[in-house]
Amino acid sequence: MRSQCQKAKFPVRFAFTLLLLLSALAALSGQTMDITILATSDVHNNYMDYDYFTDTPTEQTGLVRIATAIKEIRARDPNVLLFDNGDLIQGNPVGEYLAALPLEEGEPSPIMELFNIMKYDAMVLGNHEFNFGLPYLDAVIRGANFPVLGANVVTYFTGAPYYRPYNILVRNFTDRDGNLQSLKIGVLGVLTPQIVTWDGALLKGKVRTLDGYDAARRYVPEIKAAGADIVVILAHTGIQDYPRKGGEENFGHFLTEIPGVDVVITGHAHEKFPGRAFERMRGVDTAKGTINGIPVVMPGSFADTLGLVRLALRRTSEGWERIDGSGSLLPVYDSAARKANYAADPELRSLLNPLHEAVLEYIRAPVGASGGGDAAGGRLTAALTSFFAVIRDDYSVQIINEAQIHYARQVLASGPYAKLPILSAAAPFKAGGRQGPRYYTNVPAGPLAIKNIADLYVYPNTVVILKLSGAGIKEWLEHSAGQFNQLDGGNQGEQYIQNDDFPTYLYDVIDGSGNGDPGGEGALTYKIDTTQPAKYNRDGSIQNPGAERIKELRYNGAPIDPAQEFALVTNNYRAYGGGNFPGGSPGNIILESPDESRQVILRYINEKRELSPRPNNNWELILPQGSGPLLFLSSPEANTPDSLPAGISFVRATDTGFAVYQVQP
Repeated sequence: MRSQCQKAKFPVRFAFTLLLLLSALAALSGQTMDITILATSDVHNNYMDYDYFTDTPTEQTGLVRIATAIKEIRARDPNVLLFDNGDLIQGNPVGEYLAALPLEEGEPSPIMELFNIMKYDAMVLGNHEFNFGLPYLDAVIRGANFPVLGANVVTYFTGAPYYRPYNILVRNFTDRDGNLQSLKIGVLGVLTPQIVTWDGALLKGKVRTLDGYDAARRYVPEIKAAGADIVVILAHTGIQDYPRKGGEENFGHFLTEIPGVDVVITGHAHEKFPGRAFERMRGVDTAKGTINGIPVVMPGSFADTLGLVRLALRRTSEGWERIDGSGSLLPVYDSAARKANYAADPELRSLLNPLHEAVLEYIRAPVGASGGGDAAGGRLTAALTSFFAVIRDDYSVQIINEAQIHYARQVLASGPYAKLPILSAAAPFKAGGRQGPRYYTNVPAGPLAIKNIADLYVYPNTVVILKLSGAGIKEWLEHSAGQFNQLDGGNQGEQYIQNDDFPTYLYDVIDGSGNGDPGGEGALTYKIDTTQPAKYNRDGSIQNPGAERIKELRYNGAPIDPAQEFALVTNNYRAYGGGNFPGGSPGNIILESPDESRQVILRYINEKRELSPRPNNNWELILPQGSGPLLFLSSPEANTPDSLPAGISFVRATDTGFAVYQVQP
């Protein structure tokens, strides 16, 4: 009887134990938690709320202002992660100043001291991190108290990861019931693979890159298998939904399709997601800030915006899972109300002030104080601006071409290419666009300072000379001509001349005479017919094979000979394929100079001493006759009698801070 009773009790005990286990699992599965992810991207040395190009304070940018927003969020939310998405150490004179100061062994960079104090949890490298070479970059990131990631950058010969691909962060966060919970966050970093093209001279034989999407697909399952509850991808890349071919520069959209991904932070393109520009894109919900249901942010550039992702998590028997999520943006400045949303953090400002003062002393030095020459330096006889550099020939671009031609004549004079005619290509780097209505060159008449050179030429490029045929020169210009929309002479409504999807740094102007004389020896002249379709897309692919916008292309007054060979002076970014210009290829390089483009401009100004900013008008737009208003966005600062050229008139202001101007054909 006893044995029968014992046998009868076993199922009862088992059932009771099972009930307890199920109750515990039910309790676990009912646990929920909210976390906040904050992200910066494309800060480009904008640590202080100061514009070092114009040498003026600003309320519109600055990590010191974003820091205030971060502190406010952390004060009310115990579950916060902070990430940076790359392009941190280059972008304005602060970066140039710091790169010129060697770091002692074990000495942390001021950049990483700042990020450590702000308590960043991780960052991914951006493409501009590589502009100063690997030794400097490695010295900077050694001072980080957080993981610095780059999954698709590998050692050139072995293929082993050069940087840490991912990291699993373990954080104790508070759930909705007030209980402390452990959460494992897998953070993966990928970046645009074109770094080996754009900085090929610095990276050749040292590192190579893998496709960013393929790298993410490889590592996400590994991160999950290592125990991560959620996966965040820090992706220094833009968002495009074109059919995937592999090797894309902007692959952020595709990352949201990878199983196991919970959040994607994007950047690189200096755009803002969520935003109206993405509304028609496949799988996008701009109201919620998601792509294919995955929370995504792209927080602008120059420390003007903080990205914010909110996740709702639920506990399961296998760990925590995302049940909801959204992405949004917190701008530093309210353009409509014309007021700052956040004050500068006083502690960070005090910390940065010694560096700030040193940089001010550096940028205010006269041109002659750097690069040799008389300390009195050069001077302008009139103001130099880039307000209309995209639609009219402009001296802010021409001076770069003059300096590059002057340099090329010297370095090619005694070599095998001495007899090649020399042309030069340069773009209006600061011409508004996605960088906003303050992003223009505006140098007053008078003595030139070093800050003005950085204002003319933003990037730390080096000079490279290519050999191209006359036909190649024409194709280069056809690519540049994608800057403009196709205009319709029969359209009586408003038409905007400029294609907003085509960055101005891809709009190269080619000059030939090098002395400001449009009819002088070596002069190149041409017209751009905006009534014709563009031949090239911005990515260098051909969209209209038979299209021809470049008209009346002449060299020395005669139609250019398609077979004639030219030396084209450009920069390392273009020469190694940056911008996907036809002919921009290492195979066409005939001289790779160690000299920075800005140093070349400095030396030229020192020799000239006095500059009269008058364009030679070697190119012009062909605009439709008889159409409605032809419009163009520029800075409201251009609306003065001294700045407005003939044939251009002010129309209205916009709610984004730009001004609309009308151009007469």
